[in-house]
Amino acid sequence: MDGTTVIRVGLRHRRTSLTDKTKLKDSASRRKTFAAALQQFEEQMNAAKVVSAATRPINLYYGLVQAGLAMTAAHVPGTWTFNKHGLKILDMEPDIPDVAVRPDGVGAFQAVSDATGSERTTDAITIGSLWNSIPELTEAPLDGMTSDPAVTFIADSQTSVQGEVVRWSTNSAPPAEYLRASVCVNEEMPADKKAWMAAFLPKYPGLHGAQLWGSEEDAFSEIRSRRFSVEFCWPATKRDMEKADIAGFFDSRAPAYRFNDDRFLRPSFEPAKAPPTPLMSWWLILYSFSMLARYQPRKWSEALDVDKSTSAAALEYALDIALEVIPHLVLEGLDQEPLLLAKPMAF
Repeated sequence: MDGTTVIRVGLRHRRTSLTDKTKLKDSASRRKTFAAALQQFEEQMNAAKVVSAATRPINLYYGLVQAGLAMTAAHVPGTWTFNKHGLKILDMEPDIPDVAVRPDGVGAFQAVSDATGSERTTDAITIGSLWNSIPELTEAPLDGMTSDPAVTFIADSQTSVQGEVVRWSTNSAPPAEYLRASVCVNEEMPADKKAWMAAFLPKYPGLHGAQLWGSEEDAFSEIRSRRFSVEFCWPATKRDMEKADIAGFFDSRAPAYRFNDDRFLRPSFEPAKAPPTPLMSWWLILYSFSMLARYQPRKWSEALDVDKSTSAAALEYALDIALEVIPHLVLEGLDQEPLLLAKPMAF
């Protein structure tokens, strides 16, 4: 089965397989809500496939809300229902990348964030910032975006020793071991690497405590025009770390995302605070798009005009890719663990 089929079958299988593993087993109300909500999610996603981009955000967002209700019914102790979005658009007049969404009270967004282990955001975040933090969307930027993007993170599966490895006796200290990873950045190689590092590191919580692997000359490497890599390292937390320990170290900084060995550093929206998970970042984007589509239909339609709008193709792409990504992230939210697929072959 391909990845799409695996996810579709998995979602339908969860309609029964989660009953005895979650809080559904203790409550008929939870079970009935869970079943109805997942049915509505499935129908909204099917509806989203047959409407144009003018309407699709409404189906996608409300389908996602129903999937969120299924997650809270299955996993949240105590009060698990909600009747508000928990979000608010500050102003719909700016250009789409500058439209900002913020939490508003307690509602679906907060409940599902808690149910899925996502960091709650407290500040307003622009659509442009959210967009650039989602790995699938960084390659199709909206016109006018200036925010920091998610960047590829390639982690080594074993520890390394800096410098030349030499023999050491039981009376001497063993060589220090490090965990290594490379970050790939889509911009020109900086001339002032120290200044670039000083600006770059604080934006990505996953790089906390990182240092360059070797000298600047060794750590920075040009891949091609407007793409370079930087090799970082961290002191190993213990000697002879197992692969599972190393993977766990990197999972806390740049979790594998959707596919085996695909890791991304995502920028922070608030100082020293992890961003919302990709699921909840998509939630914020789709809420914003649905509000624009419902209450600013002229603005939304003009943004989708491929003959006039420079962002139309990117917006269409985002709504197309959401049809693939959202079911995957929903299945992970229901399972409360990652589901990593084999990467499709590129031809």
